[in-house]
Amino acid sequence: MGCGKGYLTFATHDYFDRVAQRSVRVCGVELRPELVEHCNRLAQETGREKLSFVRGTIQEATLPAPDVLIALHACDTATDDAIARGLAAGSALIVTAPCCQKELRPQLRPAPVLAPALRHGIFQERHAEFATDALRALLLEWAGYDTKVFEFISTEHTAKNLMIAATRRAQPDAADQRAERARAVRSLAEFYGIRSQALARHLDFALSLP
Repeated sequence: MGCGKGYLTFATHDYFDRVAQRSVRVCGVELRPELVEHCNRLAQETGREKLSFVRGTIQEATLPAPDVLIALHACDTATDDAIARGLAAGSALIVTAPCCQKELRPQLRPAPVLAPALRHGIFQERHAEFATDALRALLLEWAGYDTKVFEFISTEHTAKNLMIAATRRAQPDAADQRAERARAVRSLAEFYGIRSQALARHLDFALSLP
C-alpha cells in the first residue's frame, strides 16, 4: 500500500518467489500513474509475471482481497486506511510501519501531571506517536488480531522504526473478551482526551460511550 517506486514490493516478490519458493501474487498500490507505469514495465521486462502494480488510493484501489497487507511509512492516517483495508479483507497478516502520526496531537489532553513536560514540542510529538500507535494496536486486538509492536530497524537509519504486525486469530473472542478489549481502547482514549481517530472511524468504533 503506497508502494512508491516499488523497492519493498519487488523485494517481497523476490523473497517469496526465489527464497521461500512459494507461488504468490504480489500487487503494489500507488497513486502516482508514472510510478505505476514504471514499475509494471520493469516487472514485465525482468520476467516477474506474478508481480503487478495498480493505480489508486489505499481505500479505493481495485485489487483482490489480500492474504497479507503491507504498508511501510504510510503517512499519518494513511496507515489507518491500510489497516482498515486489511481488516475489511480479513487478511491473515497486516504489517504496518507508521509515520508522521499527526492526527491526534491537537486532541491530546493527558493527565495534568504531564502538562509541564508536554509543553516541549518533541515530547508532544513522541507522546502523539505513542498514543496513536498504542490505540491502533488495541483496536486491532479488539477486531480479532494478535499484535506485536517492535523496532524493525536501527534508529541510525530512520527514527520511524516502529512496526505493528497483526495476525488474525483462528477463533473469534467470546463476548466478554471482546467487551474487555473495547474497554481497554476506550480507557486509553479517555486518558488522553481522544475523541476521534481514523481507524476507529473506519471500524465504526465509538471511543466514548454516550
